[in-house]
Amino acid sequence: MTLPHPAPSAPPRQAAEPQQTRTLVVSDVPGTAEQVAKALAQDASLTVGHRETSLADLARVPSVDIAATDLIIFDIRVGANDDLEALQTLRDMGHSGLKFLGVTAQTVTLATARALMDAGVDEVIPMTSIAPVPAQSEDVEQPQEHSAQRHGGDLHNGLIIAMCSARGGVGATTTVLNLATQLAHPQKNDAHGKAPRVAVIDLDIQNGVLGASLDLHDEGDVMDWLQSEVAPREDFIPRTMKTFDAGGFDVMPAPLAFAPLDILHSDMLAALLDDLRLAYDYVILDLPRAVCEWIDAVLIRADRFIILTDHSVHTLRQTRRLIETFSDEHPSLPIEVAVSKDAKTNNTAAALKEAETFLDRKIFHWIPRDDKSARRAADAGVPILVHRPRSPIARALTPIVTTLTEAQSSSTRRRA
Repeated sequence: MTLPHPAPSAPPRQAAEPQQTRTLVVSDVPGTAEQVAKALAQDASLTVGHRETSLADLARVPSVDIAATDLIIFDIRVGANDDLEALQTLRDMGHSGLKFLGVTAQTVTLATARALMDAGVDEVIPMTSIAPVPAQSEDVEQPQEHSAQRHGGDLHNGLIIAMCSARGGVGATTTVLNLATQLAHPQKNDAHGKAPRVAVIDLDIQNGVLGASLDLHDEGDVMDWLQSEVAPREDFIPRTMKTFDAGGFDVMPAPLAFAPLDILHSDMLAALLDDLRLAYDYVILDLPRAVCEWIDAVLIRADRFIILTDHSVHTLRQTRRLIETFSDEHPSLPIEVAVSKDAKTNNTAAALKEAETFLDRKIFHWIPRDDKSARRAADAGVPILVHRPRSPIARALTPIVTTLTEAQSSSTRRRA
């Protein structure tokens, strides 16, 4: 009898190697992506690559195989709306399981965190937590609840409008006050039956006269805060803002005492602007002509940045310098140019075309002179549009007001 040969034993089954997460680190700051990638490479569950580019530029590189990537870790550029748009493009290029992790070396404001979450970012963590850590963004609700308590449960999602002048005498402070009057009055009631809350902030802390032109003066609170070199206290805004009833808006005047521009620091101003955004529907900033260290806090947060100029050659050169300076570090900054206090002549159309060619951008706004009304308004201590609502200035500001009110009510813009 022939015994059957035993079946050959199967080779021992090798344990399947755990699948690695294909990770791509992205930052346009030299060395940052490489540094983060090296730290993450110590995790055996990750395969890590890096690129020195922004998220927006990554979406334009056809050679990048996003479909072969499981996790994109990117450096958050606050205020870079093109990065938010790139998120959807990259998600469409990748597979259904593609995740996005945003990291930052700075404190992430509620507005930034919310905008990132709405755009599809899965987690937001500080740069110090280089490895992906789950649920880092859950506490984002706590600042909102805390802010709601500070403002009596009434939270706004304010639009921040910054205004500066390319030279002295083009009427930045005058335009700020007239714009505030327009915003506070034409749209008297919003969808909820409430008048819009408008704040005007004089950031020319050295030579600002905005408050004085309305006979409103700082009582020492602004200077005390500047000298403290810390973020404003919870009661700072209600204690410092002065209500200008005739215009329907609130004002934070510059300090009475002479204050050097460098007494203000970026983190101080950032905290103030974030709190103002929650307290008001519109926050208009009257900036000094000097380019200060703390201007970055404004550039990051501004929803509109308006430069006032005229069409003279030397002023246009300065305007272009400002545009290049501000947009170099913040390419997505929405800069608009407005010609102010320039009389229109037969040569205006040709001059405007030349100015647009030189600046490489359209000039949509021309704010005329109204010297007679300006003198009478100054004597009365009110903005021109309070003294004379039908001034040509009102008609010139209407397109700006329209775009701002549409932006403020947009459901797709970044939220505070």
